[in-house]
Amino acid sequence: MSIKMRPTHESLSRIDGFIFDSEMNYYMMWKQHEFGQWWRSFESLFTHPLSRTFINSVVDDLEYHQCLSHPRGLFKKKKFESELAQLAHFYGSGSIDLTKNKIVNGAHSLFSVGLASYALEVFHQKRYKIRWNEPNPRVVQLTLDDNPDLPPPSSIRPFPWSKVLNKDNQNITQPIADQFTIKESGHLEVDGERFMIVPASLLERFVSTCLPHAPKMSNTDKIKFPNQWSESDNSILSVIISSVVDIFSRSERSVYITGKESWDAYLRAYLFDYGWGSVNLTSYDLNSFETVLILPKSSLFPFSIGLMAGIWERAHGRKFKLLINEQNDSIQVAISSLLEYDN
Repeated sequence: MSIKMRPTHESLSRIDGFIFDSEMNYYMMWKQHEFGQWWRSFESLFTHPLSRTFINSVVDDLEYHQCLSHPRGLFKKKKFESELAQLAHFYGSGSIDLTKNKIVNGAHSLFSVGLASYALEVFHQKRYKIRWNEPNPRVVQLTLDDNPDLPPPSSIRPFPWSKVLNKDNQNITQPIADQFTIKESGHLEVDGERFMIVPASLLERFVSTCLPHAPKMSNTDKIKFPNQWSESDNSILSVIISSVVDIFSRSERSVYITGKESWDAYLRAYLFDYGWGSVNLTSYDLNSFETVLILPKSSLFPFSIGLMAGIWERAHGRKFKLLINEQNDSIQVAISSLLEYDN
């Protein structure tokens, strides 16, 4: 089996708010504790447990991109373990012991379990159903059950806001490998804080599998969607936006906006630097605080606009309302106050 993609930090570049590798696969940088907060917030909005769904999505995404090769030849176990260590360190996901079926110092337990499941399936060339427990906060222990009935991964239906981005070769890209520090235990740090790298394709695959369980929207006045978008797509988009707004509201990030120009620093520090997408702020009303944005279609759109809505709420102390309009390869979003106020 040939490898379609073996991501390394040296292969990553940033341009226009997106982080991508040499094969145009896109990634997001998450603070480890905030990814855990996002997961809890996202899952709490469903009546259906999603842990197994997320793990299966990790396995399917890694297999779909063929991130590891089947072990062959002399010293195949040693070579495979070296390749796996590089992959785990790329994501900031600690170390995986294939002999003891154990993960040490993983970034997020479910992501690490999915990565380990994929590695074990490639190494043994069989499918597994994985059970796991956490004897302590730094260790995840796996138990393997053969599961030959699992189907191979398939491509997913793109959402109406999704699009494969093709970057102009004339644009100047910024390598970002120097931004990361890999610790001996396999975790990833940026400026002394632990981070993890999450593939955008994984998140899109995961939320696609959540569509059948997405709760119906109860507050249709809060987000106005394009007429041609389906109810199920609108529901999952609403859930993602709400969960991202929730983690931003829990954070200690400060926001102080006095005009359109104030947005630039926050967009760069909270959105662009971490690969959360591109945003063009076209207008900002000092009286009503209405903010109009243009975003390119991409799989990261729900997270981009969720973060923007969270910034807007923090800056203005008001609940947001969104008006979303589709415009060919881009999407216009107007953020305003859900309730009427006298300024």
